[in-house]
Amino acid sequence: MDFFLGFLTQIISSAGIIFLFGFIIALLRRAFCALAPRNGYKILLATGIVGTPIHELSHALMCLIFGHKIEEIQLYQPDSDDGTLGYVNHSYNRKNIYHQVGNFFIGIAPVLLGGVVIMLFLLLLLPDAFESIFDELRAIVTADEVGFRIGDFFGFLGETISEIFSSDSLTSWQGWVFIILAIMIASHTELSSADITSGLKGYIYVALTILFFDVVLALLFPELFSTFVGLFTSFAFLISAFLSISVIFLLLMVLVAFVCKMIFSR
Repeated sequence: MDFFLGFLTQIISSAGIIFLFGFIIALLRRAFCALAPRNGYKILLATGIVGTPIHELSHALMCLIFGHKIEEIQLYQPDSDDGTLGYVNHSYNRKNIYHQVGNFFIGIAPVLLGGVVIMLFLLLLLPDAFESIFDELRAIVTADEVGFRIGDFFGFLGETISEIFSSDSLTSWQGWVFIILAIMIASHTELSSADITSGLKGYIYVALTILFFDVVLALLFPELFSTFVGLFTSFAFLISAFLSISVIFLLLMVLVAFVCKMIFSR
């Protein structure tokens, strides 16, 4: 595999996928607010009771993992003057490469861990649905062909939707509790401008680390270089699977807001 093509594939498979989903999530959240201009913010305040603490705790968790010092944390403040529902202020050693790499993961934590938390609630509340979805994901990831396959992704997406919104799920209290919790979490996975800035700044160091390993493998173990790149494309599929969970529920919010607007605007 061409070295520069392989490196570009790794960049797209890591930061590219995450920021793409971050953009989609932000777009859907804004679409919801545009469709529900009067009540949209009030609904987000209500969903923020659960969603905002999870958003901020995901930042805090990554701060702890990457050795950043948490100076101040606010999990939920609905009455703030600037509309900020929560925040995490942290400090770090700018000369420490591990700390700098951490900025990337701290910045993207809400969009990444939001999907993970939703899946955990799915496991707790709808274990049969979780097992079916996880089996589908495992079959795709362990297939002989390594990489991101569009057909497999949409197949996984279809399986996820059919399981979450199956008749069994929609006729049980567990199913409705899961849907409500998932909406509350998904509606607050959007990255702030500060999150994006921090993430991009940290990714410079992530990219340099990837480049270092690429050079070593290409020079000393060229047969492993393609495998290393393949791991990133498989990683992209896994990340996309988790991030798509948030997108599903944000799409549901937009759809409901659109239908309500059509009904009440007549």
